[in-house]
Amino acid sequence: MLRLGKIDYLNVWPVYYAMEHGHTPNPCRITARCPSELNAMMCRGDLDMSAVSSVMYARYPKLFKIIPGLAIACDGPVHSVLLLSKKPMEALEGEDVLLTSHSDTSVVLLKVLVEKYWGLRGVRYHRGALSEALANGSSPAAFLAIGDEALVWATHPEYPYRWDLAEVWNRWTGLPFVFALWVVRRDVAAREPQWVREVVRCLWESKAWGLRHLDVLCREAGRLGILDAEGLRRYYQTFTFDLHEKALEGLSLFYREMVGIGDIAAFPVLDVFGDSVHGGDGAWMGRPGGENGRWAARL
Repeated sequence: MLRLGKIDYLNVWPVYYAMEHGHTPNPCRITARCPSELNAMMCRGDLDMSAVSSVMYARYPKLFKIIPGLAIACDGPVHSVLLLSKKPMEALEGEDVLLTSHSDTSVVLLKVLVEKYWGLRGVRYHRGALSEALANGSSPAAFLAIGDEALVWATHPEYPYRWDLAEVWNRWTGLPFVFALWVVRRDVAAREPQWVREVVRCLWESKAWGLRHLDVLCREAGRLGILDAEGLRRYYQTFTFDLHEKALEGLSLFYREMVGIGDIAAFPVLDVFGDSVHGGDGAWMGRPGGENGRWAARL
């Protein structure tokens, strides 16, 4: 039985809900954690496959292969990756920005946008627990929140300036932003290729069920009290869960921007399990497409 990681946020319910509730097969042992914890567990080998922050693949491409047909991406506002500030953007030069400790991709995206899009210098970053900082009187000039935490803090009265980072990226580039990928460890893919194929098919099937039954997901997720059912429906409809060509183009541009700010030394070859690879020039070197039906023939 393969060990599968799950991001412990509402935004992955459409992919995992059917597997976890008996609507589709589940051949895995699923572990739910925040993105940064899943990233570390995959690097250590504590998990075999997982959704991870998209920067993880860029930083450690020799450890992983990309699972086809799955991503957490959006082509516009995402509503759950927010920079909230007491001041307008131009006044943040030289100020402290508190970064969520739960994410890596959103942190890098913020740094890319601050440097390349807004053109600010001297912004200071530090990580910490948002809830504690906002509760104990040491509130920063601005903070980055993601996932369920961002949905909760989005209307904080002391932070009237708000930027949805996915929306800013889309306005700047015209492309989707890919927050998370599903990856498999290379050693696992080499040792257990049939098991990996089976888990990929189950994830696809679970995702298809979830997207067909958003009313069920919204009703159940609404019980958590973060958003009501209608708010959840709008939230889920902002995402695409497919790693299609346009998403790959956005991912490739983000990786080039990571090189540009010195986060990684070189553009990583995008090596997809059961498929060809994506070259550093941005051209897809295998057959096009990202829909599950097209991928299935190649697994």
